[in-house]
Amino acid sequence: MNPDPQGLAGWLTGLGLSLVFLALWRGARRREARLQQTLEESLNSSREATRREQTRAERERFSRELTLALQGIGDLETFGTTLLEGLCRQIEAGAAVFHYRDEEGNYRLGAGYAGTASPAFLACYAPGEGLAGQAVLDRQRRLLQGEAAGGLWVSGATLASAPVNVIIAPLVRGEQVPGVIELALLREADAEALALLDGALPAAALSLDILLTQVRARRDLAERDRQLQASEGRLRRLFATANEGIWTIDSQARTTDLNPAMAEILGRPREEILGRTIFEFVDAANEAIFHEQIQRRQQGETSAYEIALSRPDGTQVPCLFNSTPLLDDEGTRIGSFAMVADLRRFRQPSA
Repeated sequence: MNPDPQGLAGWLTGLGLSLVFLALWRGARRREARLQQTLEESLNSSREATRREQTRAERERFSRELTLALQGIGDLETFGTTLLEGLCRQIEAGAAVFHYRDEEGNYRLGAGYAGTASPAFLACYAPGEGLAGQAVLDRQRRLLQGEAAGGLWVSGATLASAPVNVIIAPLVRGEQVPGVIELALLREADAEALALLDGALPAAALSLDILLTQVRARRDLAERDRQLQASEGRLRRLFATANEGIWTIDSQARTTDLNPAMAEILGRPREEILGRTIFEFVDAANEAIFHEQIQRRQQGETSAYEIALSRPDGTQVPCLFNSTPLLDDEGTRIGSFAMVADLRRFRQPSA
């Protein structure tokens, strides 16, 4: 039986159309798959960009909060404790220690957070001594793993096992390293935790550098104050026990201070002399000498001269004055100072 040409043509036409539709469908599926892949890649890229932005914002937020927490702290132990607590909470560290640079350039243990340090932790170490000291020289963060991490830290109250990682992070400030922190982690330190730590270290280094400057300034001021008080004490004892009279007056010739020997020369209690002018303790002839000498002090001159002082009983006491101007910190004359010797002690009575 011969096939029907028209039927065969129709079948071929149908087959051709089917193949065309199949090709179109497959093309559409491929385009749909490529579009879906493109969309997924765009979404993933967007999610990654969002995640990076959130991570960056989180790092900046944590750095700001840590800086604010460290501001105003006046002692190194509180500073170290605050710093370690903030870092341990943020990167989930189980324990930590903080060392600061002392005046000799060594690193002294300032604070700890949880856990118990092994003997490998030194209370004080020099740059280049041990792993932490080497990190100071390198000014680079170190990440210890495995036995290197476990050997540096033993379990404490909050560490159920040896740490998986130990981070040694110098606090770098320009060419200086004012401190070092060491953190024990019970899990692997991921890139996000390390980035968060790296973002916080510069602010912590700046805050520590400022605090160390303040601590040393306060100590220096306290030492100078102690030395000044000791010096003043010595001068006060010398003032009180000197055999010669010591007499100070202001620019109006009023008595501002005198020692017991000077009160003895004048024959009056100290309280009776304070605030009174020197002219009240001489007669008219000797008052002229005082006026002349006051003028010389006003010109900045230092001189030695003899004058007789009057006692309440009318006795005249011959004295040798060694007088010099008193100046303030700006060089302005504010009075005069005199060492006074009672010449009766040196003159023999006539036969």
